Amino acid sequence: MRKKLFKLLALTLVLGLSVLVISGCTNSSDSTSGSEDTEKKVVLSYGGIQSTEDTATKSMQKMAELVKEKSGGSLELQVYPASQLGDAISQIEAVMMGSQDMFIDAASFVAQFVPDKQVDSLFFAFSSEQHFENYLDSDLMISIENQFAEERGVKTLAQNYLRAPRVMVSKTPILSVNDMQGLKMRVPEIRTYLESVNALGANPTQIPWGEVYLALTQGVVEAAEGPLDAVYSMKFYEGAPNITMTNHIRDNLAVLINDKKFNSLSENQQRALLEAATEAGEWYTQQVKDKLDEVVIAMEAEGATIHEVDVKEFVEIMFNAADKLEDEGLWQKGLFENVQKLQ
Repeated sequence: MRKKLFKLLALTLVLGLSVLVISGCTNSSDSTSGSEDTEKKVVLSYGGIQSTEDTATKSMQKMAELVKEKSGGSLELQVYPASQLGDAISQIEAVMMGSQDMFIDAASFVAQFVPDKQVDSLFFAFSSEQHFENYLDSDLMISIENQFAEERGVKTLAQNYLRAPRVMVSKTPILSVNDMQGLKMRVPEIRTYLESVNALGANPTQIPWGEVYLALTQGVVEAAEGPLDAVYSMKFYEGAPNITMTNHIRDNLAVLINDKKFNSLSENQQRALLEAATEAGEWYTQQVKDKLDEVVIAMEAEGATIHEVDVKEFVEIMFNAADKLEDEGLWQKGLFENVQKLQ
C-alpha cells in the first residue's frame, strides 16, 4: 500500500513538472511570437508623379533599397512613379486618408493645405540656393511641418532633396517681362504660382504635371515652367523649344507619410525609414547637381535654345506682389520679410 502511495506521489510530481515545462515553453513561444509580430513584414505604397527616367523616381527606388536593407527586410516600399496613383494633390489627399502610405514630390504642394507654405513658391522669393537651404533648416519650416502633421495627419520624413532651379519653357523666347504679356502658361494647383504668373502679365492655366507635355505639343498652352532636369526628362522642350534660365523658384522634394501608419511601425522600421529618406535625399541632390551641365548640352543637341536673362525687373514685380498677397492674408503678416532675413 505504501509502495503504491509512493508511486502515485511520484507520478503526480512528474506530471506537475511536465506541466510547468510545457507552460514555460508556451510562454517563451508566445514572447517570441510577439516579438516577431512587431517586426512582421510591412509593405508601404510609395507614389510619385515624375517620369520613370527622372532622378526623383530613381531616388524612390534608391530609398526602397535602403529601407529594405536597414529594416532587415521587414519593411518594403512599393514604388509607383509617373502619376500611376493620380496627380500630386490627389496623392497627398490619399496619404491624409490613409489609402496611400507615402508620396514624394515638390514640397510646395503642401501649400494647398498649410497657407504659410505659399510664401516659398512665390517666384523669386529666394536669391540663391544657400538662401533656400537656410529656409529649409529654419524654425519657419519646422512650424509648417508640425502644422501639417497636427492638422492633416501627414508626417514629413525628409526635405533635403534639392531640385534644379526652375526655368521657363516657351514656344517663343521669354527675354523680358514684356514677352510674358498675355502668354498662356501652365501652372500647378498652387495659388502662389498662379499669382506669380498673373503678376508677370501672363495667363495662368492649371494643368496636372503629367499632362504638360501634351498641352505644350498640342498648343493648349504656350509656355510652362519646371526644374531644369525635369524639363529634359519630361521632354517639354519638344513642344516649347525656348528655355529661359530664370531660376525663379528654388525648390525641393519632400517625402511624406501618413502619420498613423508611421506610428504603427516598429522603432526599427521607423528608424530605417527616416535614415533611408535622408540618405536618398543626399544621393538625389548630388545626382541633380552632377547632371545639370549634361542636361543643357543634351537639350541644345536636340534643338532647344537656352536663353540667359536679367531678372531684376521680374524680381521687383514679384516683391510688390508679395506685399499685396500678404495684405490679402495669403500667409501671415511679416512672413515674407522673415524669409528674406534668412539670406
